[in-house]
Amino acid sequence: MRVRAIDFIMLGVADMDRALRFYRDTLGMDFPLSGESDWREFDSPPVALELAADGSPPGQLVLALAVDDVDAATEELRAKGVPILKEPFATDDCYQAQIQAPDGNVIMLHRRNDGTAG
Repeated sequence: MRVRAIDFIMLGVADMDRALRFYRDTLGMDFPLSGESDWREFDSPPVALELAADGSPPGQLVLALAVDDVDAATEELRAKGVPILKEPFATDDCYQAQIQAPDGNVIMLHRRNDGTAG
């Protein structure tokens, strides 16, 4: 497995409107936004910041790593004893799986549908 880039960092939030006001207005992150009501992503090169109010625990941090082949990476890590939290699945924008790092951190193995990384 080879990591191509960090695609984004996701933060779990309890209240999307409050979080947007904080990151955009208080911190001055005036980057373009994309997403839907339960997740919004700041296009903040070189690494995007995603806010997730989709049931992700508030305060949870997820590191999304770009890989060429999510299925192969998942199987390689499974063979090495890495806990798989979510098996590979597709969304409208990407293909992903989630693993658990040694200290309990969540890492997403991620491939954008458009082939970009970082």
